Amino acid sequence: MNLSAANFFDTLLGPQGPQRVRASQSLLALGLYLAFAVVLQVEVALGMVSEAHDLPLTLFGLGGSLLFYGLIRSGANLRMAEPSLTRPQMVFGMVASTWAYLISGPARGSILVLMLVILMFGQFGLPPHEGRRMAGLGFLMLALGIAWRAWSQPGHPDLKLDLVHLMFAGIVFTGVVAISVRLGRMRDRLREQAADLKLALARNQELATRDGLTGLTNRRAMLQQMTIAAREIERHHQPLALVLFDLDHFKQINDTLGHAAGDRVLQRFAEVALSEVRAGDVLSRWGGEEFLLMLPRSGLEEAWRCAERIRARLAARPPDSGWRGARMTFSAGVSACYQMDRLEEAIEAADRAMYLAKATGRNRTELAAGPGMGQPSHEENTL
Repeated sequence: MNLSAANFFDTLLGPQGPQRVRASQSLLALGLYLAFAVVLQVEVALGMVSEAHDLPLTLFGLGGSLLFYGLIRSGANLRMAEPSLTRPQMVFGMVASTWAYLISGPARGSILVLMLVILMFGQFGLPPHEGRRMAGLGFLMLALGIAWRAWSQPGHPDLKLDLVHLMFAGIVFTGVVAISVRLGRMRDRLREQAADLKLALARNQELATRDGLTGLTNRRAMLQQMTIAAREIERHHQPLALVLFDLDHFKQINDTLGHAAGDRVLQRFAEVALSEVRAGDVLSRWGGEEFLLMLPRSGLEEAWRCAERIRARLAARPPDSGWRGARMTFSAGVSACYQMDRLEEAIEAADRAMYLAKATGRNRTELAAGPGMGQPSHEENTL
């Protein structure tokens, strides 16, 4: 589609979105009314409908459909209870169809087809009970129209034919009601399936980004978040601190108390550490008994204080009865990053500092040494 054609459709239908769909549907209805007006003119030319009856109905149909299009294209429909205007358009169509039936000659039975089209138009946009109401309303309008003509023109020669048409209309409208029920059930199933699919996708996303045991961000997701955070801190010339934790004597807990006890240790550390970090910080399970904490807009000293708060909180908690009185401790390394392309170096620096903490007695936090990061080490007494 070339640019001029695209501009034409944008002007006619509006920008992409629900309003464009509504505008296109109202224009489709307008096209059907135009086609119907042409058929009426053919009936006038054949002497089947008088021009005095044809003109008011033509003006009514075209004028009403233009009104609906104008309401939608101007956006006035958005201030209404039903922005799609499905119900009022269907009622309008039923009135026009009943009117057409009453003024048409021998071909008036074909008007039932138009009423069927109008009813089917609403089955995809209305709840099943609303579709049934519209079918009932259409049948009632036709019955009242035929009754009015029988009362006002008692000698009308086609009264028996009208009654036959009414019976056929009852059969057709009953079929429409049955279809609306089926469509309603299908829509309900599709909604349920869509909800189940959305839930499954959310679960898959959770599994892809979360550690199943601790519920923390996993290593893959942490790397992605660190890359994003490093890009931001580089733009704003702020540091990004990293703390790498390694639980002390974790292998001994697994070997002597079992993996279930080891799992409880990991879960307890995650619970305690999360209670001490800020809303913008991210704690992840880095692998095994290692955890990595990212603190955006934080320097070495701030990250070190956060690690020591976690250490103090662990020390304040009573030991698990299954651990034979042992308290949970960790060794940690702290580093900082100021440039996105130095992120891997910062992770490695935190790793080296963590191993230094383990080599020099465990249950301590070391600051990474390096260009611009040389800091005295900090040590806590064994808890």
